[in-house]
Amino acid sequence: MTPKLLAEPFVSIIILNFNGADLTVPCLESLRNLKYSNYELIVVDNGSTDNSIDILKEIPWVRLVRITQNCGSSGGYNIGLEHARGEFILMMNNDMIGNSEFVQVLSRYLVDHPQVGIVQGKMVLPRFGGTLEVCGSYLTAFGLPYHLGYYKPDSQKYQRSYPVFCCKGACMMFRREVIAKAGGYYFNPDFFCYYEESDLCHRAWLAGYESHFVASPPIQHLSGVTIARNENAGFGIHYYLRNMMFSLLTILEPLWLLRIMPVFIIILLVSMLAAFVAGRRSVAKAHWDAMAYNFLNLKKIRVQRRRIQAIRKQSDSEIFAKVLRMPHLDYFIKTFQGKLGEYVD
Repeated sequence: MTPKLLAEPFVSIIILNFNGADLTVPCLESLRNLKYSNYELIVVDNGSTDNSIDILKEIPWVRLVRITQNCGSSGGYNIGLEHARGEFILMMNNDMIGNSEFVQVLSRYLVDHPQVGIVQGKMVLPRFGGTLEVCGSYLTAFGLPYHLGYYKPDSQKYQRSYPVFCCKGACMMFRREVIAKAGGYYFNPDFFCYYEESDLCHRAWLAGYESHFVASPPIQHLSGVTIARNENAGFGIHYYLRNMMFSLLTILEPLWLLRIMPVFIIILLVSMLAAFVAGRRSVAKAHWDAMAYNFLNLKKIRVQRRRIQAIRKQSDSEIFAKVLRMPHLDYFIKTFQGKLGEYVD
């Protein structure tokens, strides 16, 4: 039996910084007046080479954890978790501006819904006219995600809470116990960055938990500023596709592997060819490298499959009955065209 939680469980808020103190400091300042008293703030500096350390160590209400090299978001959050004491863990991007209520709302939701292991709050994008960040994602029969609410104006349909396949890691709270039940590890350190939170949510579903989008008071997400400053062309596409493919190959049951993966690979090949024809060589190479990585690591995938399948408490069919959705074809067309905001959920 799960022990009864305190009315206000202790929350560890973990924020990563990499050469981004100018973003991290406003983020931390926005968390000073939370309507929640039982929490700690941990900043993990991911091997910054600028003056971030000098700035952050002057903030007395923050626990600073220093790493000598950039371990990516996966490695950085893993190290942050080692220093966290909370029953609940809230991971946040450093390019976020919080409000006084969202931690209280997310924590209360977990307390009131014991079957839910992971929750995501509502976020808006100031750089894109105050439209919504992803309001949770569903899995499609193609293996690709369907991001609900992305670049849409807020409306009634996003003012309720509901189950999702995966939560957006930019503002995601989870029970510490989920880690032990969902394979015994937080993020796969081999992922470095991208798709790590989706992999965790998928494992949590296997272990019998649910992931939910929570219509909390919206916080601001400046949307990928830190990554945009530091990545090369094709960087994000490579890691996102590589890690997504690895995760699906290690988690899906055999029947769903046969249903999903052939279509998934065909889509990647077509997308790679389209990028090559359009002269986007770095993007085409990112697709190729993502697929090659997985084919070259089949032994690692088999080992990981055995580890993950051992935690399974729900079949894929049971999970997908709740979180498998197929948008209209127009969704994928507009995604490719960069016009996702025009798609109607």
